[in-house]
Amino acid sequence: MDINALSRIGGVQPQIQTKTYTPDEVSTSFSAYLSDALNQVNQAQVESANLADKFAMGQVQDVHQVMIAGQKASVMLQMTMQVRNKVIESYQEIMRMPL
Repeated sequence: MDINALSRIGGVQPQIQTKTYTPDEVSTSFSAYLSDALNQVNQAQVESANLADKFAMGQVQDVHQVMIAGQKASVMLQMTMQVRNKVIESYQEIMRMPL
């Protein structure tokens, strides 16, 4: 086996095309992402409340389903609050920076 023959083969250079985004596109996509995330949190809260109401009326027999929906909504809300806190903290840190 001739190892030197392999060294003569040129390396494959991947063609990476990077798209540059305008600040307007970035802010629009970030805004859409945040709106979608908040809508998902709200949907989880509504679903949890509906399941709890149905369980109280006796329409749902599976308590596991109700508890899982409640915990899912709770975790999603806690994560949202932590992200909000970090965003506010970052903003305050930027405002403290000298120009």
